[in-house]
Amino acid sequence: MKIDNIKLNTFRNYENANISLKDGINFIVGKNAQGKTNLLESVYLLSVGKSPKNSKDKQIIKFGADKSRVDINFSTREGNKTIQMLLDRFNKKSIRINNLNVLKIAELVGVLSVVYFSPDELKLIKEVPEDRRRFLDVSISQFDKAYLYDIIKYDKILKQRNTILKSNSSKETKLEELKLFTPQLIDTAEQIIIKRVKFIENLKNIAKNIHKTITNTESLEIFYSFDISTKSIKEQLNELFEKNIDKELELGYTCFGPHRDDIIFKINDLDCKYYASQGQQRTVALVVKLALMEVIKSHIGEYPILLLDDVLSELDYSRQNKMLELTKKYQTLITCTSIPILDFEYNKIEIENGQVVTQ
Repeated sequence: MKIDNIKLNTFRNYENANISLKDGINFIVGKNAQGKTNLLESVYLLSVGKSPKNSKDKQIIKFGADKSRVDINFSTREGNKTIQMLLDRFNKKSIRINNLNVLKIAELVGVLSVVYFSPDELKLIKEVPEDRRRFLDVSISQFDKAYLYDIIKYDKILKQRNTILKSNSSKETKLEELKLFTPQLIDTAEQIIIKRVKFIENLKNIAKNIHKTITNTESLEIFYSFDISTKSIKEQLNELFEKNIDKELELGYTCFGPHRDDIIFKINDLDCKYYASQGQQRTVALVVKLALMEVIKSHIGEYPILLLDDVLSELDYSRQNKMLELTKKYQTLITCTSIPILDFEYNKIEIENGQVVTQ
């Protein structure tokens, strides 16, 4: 997969920009606050339908403008493709794939596959479980559309079940209504957990090897919090819901399921969230994203686009070189203030105040 061209119109601090990209590593170079990250944001936006910064669409539109537009031309194994997104302060955003209108974001996901890393990705290791579940959902959805629809379905059932749990109805009425939604929730949860467990199994083996290459001495392990080694997923969930129904009725929400699961990262048998240094945590987060590149390729038959925002400044010289050696085999966009000395070819795009100075 390769992006050939990106066009930005009144997007963040860009008035008009036309950027051509090449195979391998593309360095997006410039001083701070010039628009380098905004360029990566535009690619991510057209991949998953929303900003990696969790910004609202209206915040992305350049100040003083009513609309913003992003066009990306790219090539895949299936041929050349285009995605266009139009953001409007007064209307819903519109998306076109190969000049055909797309009505749902779910139709966009997986068309242009990307893996994104920024300093904020440290939250994958050190922040709340919700961030790690979001990583799972965005990652798996890029190569498994059925998983994405299962997540959407699960969320709807979960909301219905929670509405029953916190309603003012009698206990008997609630229990009768839950007989309809709990089995549906368990069936959908089973499909989600099966795919998450398989994904983590694939990811952890690749990540362990990459981590060893970069660090030389440390051993990385990754675990999914739901254990399927003893009983089936359905058996475990049935038991959990049956034993804890009074607790859920008291709390007014569903206490078990994929929406409560987590990922655990360990270095040398110690939980990274509590015992790893910030440098170690950052390396693990980056390694996980590099491993994700390989996992996605194994499913779609080609590498996604790698987006690395300000990663070089956080790595020492040795880890910089090892990381760049790993990433030059696929198309990578790296933002930085200066380019390290390298012995291989790369593409340089210089950004200044939302304008392309050289490319």
